[in-house]
Amino acid sequence: MHEALYDKASILAYSNGKPSEAFGDPYRVFDSGRVIARLPGPPFQFMDRVTKVDAPAWELAPTGWIESEWDVPADAWYFAANRQVSMPFAVILEAALQPCGWLAAYCGSALRSAVDMSFRNLGGKAILHEELFPGCGTITARVRMTKVNEAGGMIIQDYDMQLLRQGRVVYEGVTTFGFFSKKALAQQVGIRDAGKRKLVVPDSEMRAARGWEIARERPIEPDEANVN
Repeated sequence: MHEALYDKASILAYSNGKPSEAFGDPYRVFDSGRVIARLPGPPFQFMDRVTKVDAPAWELAPTGWIESEWDVPADAWYFAANRQVSMPFAVILEAALQPCGWLAAYCGSALRSAVDMSFRNLGGKAILHEELFPGCGTITARVRMTKVNEAGGMIIQDYDMQLLRQGRVVYEGVTTFGFFSKKALAQQVGIRDAGKRKLVVPDSEMRAARGWEIARERPIEPDEANVN
């Protein structure tokens, strides 16, 4: 565990409290009235502290690496909910993406517009080198913003991301996020040739298919994990 530059209370202020208590006075405008894109709160928050920041605050430009840490409880609800001993991939993905959202806020992205902006993940590529299991301990996330483009009231940001356990990279890749106004989101046309990509299963394959019913057993929700 390394010394926190931004501790859990600061991260919770960004996800559930007053953004100015997480980052400073420039975000006071979002403490009430205006809306800022936030990190997920517990039990879907997978950041405990930020320990390194190689980037100037409030400057929207490519950055150096930032590092955050996440202490994985051996009895975390998502291990039980996954119905197997390994960590669900959705949790691993969130653990890599959430520091990107934190860095976007640290750089002052939301202040670039006079209207409230939504934050959307637009895609990416990554490799999972190792699964994670109960007892994996502290996971370090490293992310950096590699490119920023602003146009038409939108902001597109590219990131490198890594997850490390005991200094070893277990997950790494690249991802892209965007900030969009409600007006911009309403004008999105989606995938233009979606109809051509529709999967059509031949009747012969449907007749040969087999089905299974998955038992609906606890835990399904996070607060059910410790219910006997």
